Amino acid sequence: MNNGSSSMGLTMIIADRVGTPLWIIVLTGLAALAAVVPTWTWHGSGHLDTIAHEGGHALVAYLLGRWVLGVWLFSDTSGLTSTYGRRNRFAEFLMLAAGYTASSGLGLGAAALLNAGHITATLLLALLALAALFLVTRNGFGKMIVAGTGTVVILVLHSASVGTQSALACFLTWFLLLAGPRSVLDLHRAHRKGAWSSDADAMAEITGIPAIIWIAGFGVFTVLCLFRGTYLFLG
Repeated sequence: MNNGSSSMGLTMIIADRVGTPLWIIVLTGLAALAAVVPTWTWHGSGHLDTIAHEGGHALVAYLLGRWVLGVWLFSDTSGLTSTYGRRNRFAEFLMLAAGYTASSGLGLGAAALLNAGHITATLLLALLALAALFLVTRNGFGKMIVAGTGTVVILVLHSASVGTQSALACFLTWFLLLAGPRSVLDLHRAHRKGAWSSDADAMAEITGIPAIIWIAGFGVFTVLCLFRGTYLFLG
């Protein structure tokens, strides 16, 4: 069902319980694959994964009652989230775990919404999340990336086209589902080369369980989300 709405000159079609054509699902999946797999495209598109990663840290910190002091997103696709609160090892563990699982978890949630036909709702929730992240982003580059992504979502919502909304919602969902395993694979490669400053290493310090176990856990979670999300899209 499509409901047109207009407020202060902004016109938008609300796509609710609208099925997405298979050709859009397939083409956007291929586009997301092309954005995630090649290294040269990942250097640019990986910023979307960083947004989700740092957003995951910030969201869990907020839900646990900690102050989110700021989020920084850098041009090399790295990021940093700073929080303040009473020292609690379990809370710190949950915040650390939220990073590499965020993209896949968000992608799976979006796939479930799209499976139910809630296209516009998916984009509006993405816009709300971007707006919240923008408020706590502290560096200029990070603000530019978050604002730029949000602007694309706003323009598509304003386009009054269900097809365009479907395409963007599907692309972002596929991207998140695929970015999860890709980022974990990069983490594994960095760990093998001797990098010891990742979320998995911090989790290992808290728990005494080797970082490679946590990396494997991230990998299993992200792959399962990808399989389930694909089933929701194509099943």
